[in-house]
Amino acid sequence: MQRRRLTQLGLLLLALPAAAAAPRTLDGFLSEGRTQEGLRAFASPRDNAARFSLAVLQALDGLQQFSAGSCKLGVSGEIIARGLPFFRAMMPAPGVSQSTNQVATPKKVADLLNALRDSLKNANATLATIDAKPFKVEVNLSTARLDFDGDGIVAPEEMLVAKLAPVLGLPSGPQAGQDLIIHFDSADAAWLKGYTHLLIGVIDILLAYDWHPVWNQCAHLFFRNPDPVPPIARFTMHEPGRSFSEWADLIAAVHDMRLTLDDRDALSNARQEFMSMIACSRLCWQRVLAETDDDHEWLPSPKQTGPGGTKVTQQQIDGWLKVLDELDAILAGKKLLPHWRVKNGTGINVAKLVASPPKLDLILFIHGSALVPYFEEGTVSDLTAWRTLMQPFGPGFVRFALWSN
Repeated sequence: MQRRRLTQLGLLLLALPAAAAAPRTLDGFLSEGRTQEGLRAFASPRDNAARFSLAVLQALDGLQQFSAGSCKLGVSGEIIARGLPFFRAMMPAPGVSQSTNQVATPKKVADLLNALRDSLKNANATLATIDAKPFKVEVNLSTARLDFDGDGIVAPEEMLVAKLAPVLGLPSGPQAGQDLIIHFDSADAAWLKGYTHLLIGVIDILLAYDWHPVWNQCAHLFFRNPDPVPPIARFTMHEPGRSFSEWADLIAAVHDMRLTLDDRDALSNARQEFMSMIACSRLCWQRVLAETDDDHEWLPSPKQTGPGGTKVTQQQIDGWLKVLDELDAILAGKKLLPHWRVKNGTGINVAKLVASPPKLDLILFIHGSALVPYFEEGTVSDLTAWRTLMQPFGPGFVRFALWSN
């Protein structure tokens, strides 16, 4: 009798569906949307490929959690997409946020930004451990996916390439009729590290100020259920698409953009992040130009091909390196930032500004009176110089900048 029961138990176990085997590669985890499992699998990386894989997962999981959290707060992806082009890559699909009634508060928004910054810092620290040994990590961007809205289901519009393509100007994988396969290498590790520095710096600036005055004018445009509710929103109806009402509230927010500085070190920290990004971009292109193969490149040299057949000229690379030099000089205070109303040979010393940052008064910044303590005479990075720097790119300068950081 006991043997019979054991036999029946064995047959029952055989009849049960086998558990899905865990992927072994970064591409496997991304194609199945199993970010958390990937983080555990690469938690103790032993080589550069594993370190890069872990860093990618750390960064993407941060973006995924930020997007899911924004969705839960009922964020308006349409407004964000129009005003902050890069951040639309982290926004839920239009209409998804309408299903939530969770209250959005300034603290909850700040918590989301802090969590994203922590994830990016973790990725940055992991990338810093990658040594000079060559490596390659294959990823099919056409199949990579994330749960951007946090509902446990990856919809077609949540494919990673569908999110990144409009921002970076990339071909959109299957919609373009081909897979978008990339073999990431040491140059791309420097590229990703630079991007983490860039985004950390942007978040540092956002968190440096108290945004309550802006919130009190237009939070209802960005969130479905804000708390506190802007006073005007208590007596009016907000209907998406009523552009005149939206513009009126946004103009009021600009009028009230007189923001107190909460963290006096934040702007200095952001400046350092941007300077580190510049160093990473230089290293990235140095490594790209040293490559001798042509193997599914992310950032190609003039002898290589990038995503979707993208080509880059030596003139563009040389021009970009000059752009980096110009930005570095501005951040270091060696060149002055121009302002529309000051005389020739006078500009803003950015290094002095971040060392002793003022209250952010947007109107007075545009007017110039808030910047008087930072005006100096010296070499100015003027518009003529920038037109020369941007000439090799034609109308594609912004796309190249977003793509190559």
